[in-house]
This record gives sequence, C-alpha cells and structure tokens, in this order.
Amino acid sequence: MTTPVYIGNDQGYYGTKVVSRTNGKFYKMFIRNMVVPNRVGEITYNNDSHNIMYREHEGDREWFCGKLAIEQSGDDELFDSHRRRLFSPTWFREQEYLIMFRVSTGLMLQGNQEPVVSVALPTDSYIDYKDELKKRLVGKHSFEVKQGNLPWRKIEFEIKQENLFVISQPMATLFHIALDRDGRLLNEDLFIQKVSINDLGFGTSDVETLHGETIIKRQSFTSRHAMLNVYQLLSKRLLEFTENVDSDGNGKEYPIWSLPRIVNSGEISFKGKVHDVSNLIQASIKEVGEALIDEVWNRLDYGDDITFIILTGGASIPFKPFYRERFGEKLIFAEDYGIEAQFANGFGLCKFAQSKANNTNSKGIIEAAAAIHQEFNVPEKVGEPTANKKSVQRIKNK
Repeated sequence: MTTPVYIGNDQGYYGTKVVSRTNGKFYKMFIRNMVVPNRVGEITYNNDSHNIMYREHEGDREWFCGKLAIEQSGDDELFDSHRRRLFSPTWFREQEYLIMFRVSTGLMLQGNQEPVVSVALPTDSYIDYKDELKKRLVGKHSFEVKQGNLPWRKIEFEIKQENLFVISQPMATLFHIALDRDGRLLNEDLFIQKVSINDLGFGTSDVETLHGETIIKRQSFTSRHAMLNVYQLLSKRLLEFTENVDSDGNGKEYPIWSLPRIVNSGEISFKGKVHDVSNLIQASIKEVGEALIDEVWNRLDYGDDITFIILTGGASIPFKPFYRERFGEKLIFAEDYGIEAQFANGFGLCKFAQSKANNTNSKGIIEAAAAIHQEFNVPEKVGEPTANKKSVQRIKNK
C-alpha cells in the first residue's frame, strides 16, 4: 500500500524550492537551480548532502546539481544556463529542468510513497504551456543520486495524470494564505474580494488581479523591474567603483551570478583590500524599487478598488518598504504567514495539492456554484401566462 506525499515544487530562476507534507509533517528544501555535466571524472567530496550528482543508470553520463554544479561550472556554462532560464518560456523542455525536477522531487520521497505534485509556471507562460508541461512530467521516473561521499542510490517514482496539477505562480501564494495546513479554505475573504498578487522573483515580476477565483487581469514585467535589474545596476556601479579606487584606473567586472554573495555581505575584496559597498547595493535596490512600484501603482489604477495587495516571491523582501509606503494597510506580506517569502509559492502548491486530492466532490460543487441560468416555466399553450402562481395571484388582487 502506497502512502501519498503532497509536494509543491517551485522551480524558479535562482533556485528550486520544494515543500512537502507526509505523515502529517511538513518539510522544505532549497536547491540552487543549476545543472552541468560532470567533466572532471571521479571525484570525492566531504559528506555534504548539498553535493548532489545525478545519472540515469550506472555507466551513463553524470550531472552535477545545485551547489556542486555552481562550483564546477565554467563561466560560459553559467551564462548559457542563466540566459536560457531567464528568457525562454519553454525552459521546462530542457534536460536540466527535468533533472532538477526529478532530483528535488525524489529527495522528498521515502519508501513506498505516491507523489501528489503541484508545479507552477510564470504568468506569461501558464496558458500556453501548462498542458505541455504536464506531458513532460507525467509518467515513471527512474534515476540514481549520489550525495556527498554516500554511495549511489536508486530512486523511482511515478507521476500519475490525476496526481499532477499546474497553476500560475502568483496563484500559489494565494492558496498559501487562503488555505489551512490541510488544504481547507481558511480565509474566505480572499475569494470574495478583489485581490492583486505581486510575485517578485529574480528575473520576473508577475502581477495577477483576481475577483473571487477569476483572474481579471494578468500582467508581467519580465526583465524590466525585477531583482535581475538590481544586479545589472550593481554590476555597472561596482565596475565604476573599482575603477575609481584603483590607481591605474583598471576596474573589475562582476558577473551577475557572482553578486548574491556580495549583496549578502555588503562588501567586496579588490586587490587585497576589503571595501564596503552597501551604499551601492541600497542605491540599486532603491532605483529599481521606485520604478517597480510606480509601474504597479499605475497598472492597478492606484489600487483604489482593490481590497488586498499580496506581496510574495524570493525578491519581495528588499522591495517591501516601497509597497508599504504606497499601499499601506492593503499590503499582505506572504512571509507573515509562517514561512519565508521564497517558500510561499512552494507551500501554496503543497496545500493546493492536498486540496485537489482530498476534494473528490469539488467538480459538482463548482458546476453548481457556477450556474447563472434560472429555472422558468414553459407554457403548454400559446397565450397561457408564463408568470408563476404567486405573481398571478398578486395581479388578481389588484
């Protein structure tokens, strides 16, 4: 007998965030979103579970995943992978996507478990590619994984058609806030009010406005106002900064994929000296944040008829002050609901998987609720009044 495990798998630009529930307990996992082929041969690492290798079968080509892939990548591999993930709406067709999905899903499974999985697509890609993504993921998956110095182990699981759900990424956070830990409706207000969900990722800023469960406006500011733009500005400013502090005027170029460490620490090491660049980081965030909130403000018509603005996504934290200043008490911050902002979509996907799997009678309920037709009487003879008896009685009493 198999045990269901509910999994929300949110594969984004920077990382794959997975949330699962099994035997009444929730688990979360983050893997840096990078996959490259093994070109160094047999290697030995310390027993770090984040050092992940993948292969289909013994003797097949091996792949490095996550942190290990970043460490072993050449600059050309990083650039190519980042570019394809950021600018291709069909990234899920790539072998790297499938490998990352298998590894991240498989590591959440133990023993004889049956995965019930929800995944998400960016706003602009959802309608066009949701069916193709389902076909890509449905079926049996068999592969081997090696973590640290542990031996290779085989992982097998099957994604059944009825156990796979695809929704848009901003909707995932709505379910995170609106559903309880068992996938039951918790916050009905979010389904009867007008709500705008702002999902800020590394390369995309997606905005969906809903009234009830109906999406009345879907917008994306892909690659215009997102964390990527902060990094692009910062890269330019760091080059100018190093040119100014170097006596020879020779600056240093900082590629985008090298900047997360600098953003976290607030400093760089240049020619043997450590420099505080926190002011450059804050200036870059401020410039992009102000441009982002101006565009959201205008596209939402100042938010006058919107009840809630839900802010979510891994890049939402640095932009939160700009949203709070503009929208005030209308703002709902996903991180205030018990999990880090970057995991909000994954948690919502996990809850949604539970909701869909447990609600076996939902189809009939939805169809009944959606009916807008009204019952009426058809006269048997021409000229017979069509009004009901109460109406006829009122007419006679006049």
